[in-house]
Formats: sequence, C-alpha cells, structure tokens
Amino acid sequence: MPITNPTYVLPVIDIAPVIVSTTSTTVGLLWNAWSEEDDIGDSALVGYDVFVKKDGDWDTDQRVDPLTTSAIVSNLTPDTDYRFRVAAVREGTGGTGPESPRSDTITLCRKPSASPTGLQVAAINPKELEVTWEHIPSESAECRSGVTYYTIYYAPSGLPSSNSILVFRDTSSYTVRGLDTYLDYTIQLTASNKDEEGDKSSETIVKTIEEVAPAPINVAIPQSTTSSFTLSWSTPLPSNINGNIQKYIIRFKQTDPVLVDGDYKSEEVLNGAFEGEHTVVDLPREINYTVQVQTVNGAGSSNWSEPVNAKTILSGDDNGSRKPLSAVIGGVIVPIVLIAILLITLVMYRRIKQRRLETEPAASPPNNARETSSKYENPVFDDSKQDPNTYENPNADTHVYQDLNTDTPNYQNLTDTHTYQDLKKPNTDVTYLEPITSDPGDTYEEI
Repeated sequence: MPITNPTYVLPVIDIAPVIVSTTSTTVGLLWNAWSEEDDIGDSALVGYDVFVKKDGDWDTDQRVDPLTTSAIVSNLTPDTDYRFRVAAVREGTGGTGPESPRSDTITLCRKPSASPTGLQVAAINPKELEVTWEHIPSESAECRSGVTYYTIYYAPSGLPSSNSILVFRDTSSYTVRGLDTYLDYTIQLTASNKDEEGDKSSETIVKTIEEVAPAPINVAIPQSTTSSFTLSWSTPLPSNINGNIQKYIIRFKQTDPVLVDGDYKSEEVLNGAFEGEHTVVDLPREINYTVQVQTVNGAGSSNWSEPVNAKTILSGDDNGSRKPLSAVIGGVIVPIVLIAILLITLVMYRRIKQRRLETEPAASPPNNARETSSKYENPVFDDSKQDPNTYENPNADTHVYQDLNTDTPNYQNLTDTHTYQDLKKPNTDVTYLEPITSDPGDTYEEI
C-alpha cells in the first residue's frame, strides 16, 4: 500500500499591511499577527515574508520571525511608486502561504539641490521691499512634481529670528510690506518641492527708505547767561524713524518786551546725532524768548517741537560755561569726608584716654590719723582715773538774779529790794599747744 504524506492547510493573511512611515529611501510596514483560532491555515508558523514590487515582478525583500509583525524596507529610490505585501510561512517545503492584499505608496522626494538665484531686493517706500528672483531648474527640484513654492525669509539685520512668507511656484517676485522705516533688512530665499525645503540663498541686505522725521522731544533750556541761552533736545525712539538726520534748525523770537516786527530768527546746527545742544549768543540781557527746534533729514523737515521759554539774565557769568557735575559732587562730598575724619579722630582720642585712666593704679588715701603713743598719755584726761566723789563749791553764789532786759515779775526776789545786773560769764575756753616731741614731761601751756 503506497505511503501518502499528510496534507496541511497554508496560513492565510487576508488584510493588507499598513504603511506607517515613509522617507525618500525607506518604508515602514505593520500587519496583524496570524492566529490559529481566527485565521485559515495550520499552525507551527516559522515567520513572515515581506514582498516589494517596484516596476516588474514581486520580490521577496526579507523574512521576519513569527513574533514580529512589522518591518522596515530600505534602499528604496526617492520619489518612486512601490507596492507591498506580506505572507505567513509555516514549516516545511512550500510552507509559504498566499500573499496578503497590497498597500501602495510613493517614497518622498529629496530636498532641492539648488537655491534660487538672481535674488534682488529694492526699497520702494519707507515700509516696503520688492523681492525678485529666478526659478531653479526642474531637475534641481529633485522631485517629479518640481518646485511647489518659494519661501522668503526677512528680518532686521542682526536679529536671530526671522519672518517668512510662502510664494507660489509660478511667481518670481513679491512685495514685503509692514516693515519699519529706514532700517536694514536681511533677505533670503528657498525653494521647496512637495516633501522637502532646500537650502537658503545667500543673504541680501537692503535698507528701507526714510520718511520725514517726527518733531524733536525733551526740549529744554539748561542754562542762560546775560547774553546767551543754551537749548537741548532729543529725538523719539526707535532712532531709525528719524531717518538720516542732516541738521537741526532752531528758531527763536523775542516775547518780552515784544518787538514791533516779531519775526523769528533761526540758526542751523549741522549735527546728525540723535541728541543735540546749541547755544544762541550775542543777545541782550534780561529778555524773554520762545524757542523751537526741528529735524531735517533726506525726506524733508519735521514739524516744529513744542515751544519752550528762555530768558537772558540780568547779571552773572557771561562765558556760558556751566559748573561741571563732578565739581558739584566734589564740593558736597569733601566736607562730609572731612567731618567724618574729625569725628573718628575725636572718638579714638576719647577711647585712648579712657583706657589710660583705667590702667593707672588708684592713689592711696593720705594717712591723717595720729599714731598712738604712751608718751602723750596723761592721767588728767584719762576718764578711768578721775575722782568719783562730788564736791560742793563753797564760793558758789546763792542769790537769784533778774535779767534786766526781761520785765518779768516772776523772777524778782521778794525779800531783796536790790536790783542786780547779769554779769557776762568770763571766757573759760582753754587752748592747748601741741606737745613738743623732745619734751620728756607732760607740760601744757594755757593761753
């Protein structure tokens, strides 16, 4: 009896792979995994085959393991049509299942290989620039569809960021609007196909046209003398709005006392700076003036500034010089420094003096106490050796006396009709001399 081989059903993938990424040379694919429970075919898969078709027949590009359901197809040609399929493969000869439905895509174009040429930029008014260029050759577009659009990049010179404008491919000129007056702009141009933008062209720098400047601001009279006054001013910001300043014109008119003609006199200041100062000289003293200033650039003269009042003084410094700010500051700071030094010196002197007083030894008090010596002892003055008995003076006067200056009958002696006068008590104070050291005895002298 002949031996027959077992029959297997090949696995089938019935959904087309998904194209998940595309570049100019690669395409990324993703598909659903084959399932024994849900899909047709027998198990024991060994992998998946990826098929690619460019112009003619289908070619096997690669095989991936059964646990992988994605692949990257490489080494493709830019801007080219491709088709892709996937098949599940089981073990054994002839185990590749039928190919899935296909997915089509076109690889991307490379970026253009050339930049626009013939770039020219012209300032047509204070806020507009006209840009013109030449189209790049079709082969330089690196794409079958050619150039899709051009991009104009513009920015004030020196700034890192820039603005951009897209221009259709059939256009070779464009007017950039909304720019700032009298300012340098850097212009560049690129060409783009449907997928990539080319490199920027070389830079072209053009300045917009100036316009009439605004009137000066911050007009002031910082100084006046008996025969002059000084006028100062500045220009509005940003500075470019003033254009190319050629000069300033100052006009002034006497207001008090009023002249009969009352005409303005003017002087020109040939200065292109954005701030200015000018002194009008040879004026009579103590006269009032109204003063204005205007800016003149290549586009014309600005409006006159707001008027300010100036007056020459009656007397004073006539050389028009002003005291430097450094001299004023020095006149204030120097006295303060001197006072500070004086105070510091005084404080240090007091501290040094106090320290000296604290370090000197205290003076010993004088010893005024007299030394005690038996040499000066006298029994007469010794209380312990006095007689304890009491004696009566036989010569004592027993009469009663009346004070003549007091008329009091209570003090009269009724038995004695005589009148007595109070005698003054003799001075019985005794002064003793200091005993002489060489005296061997206790001798005292009554004075």
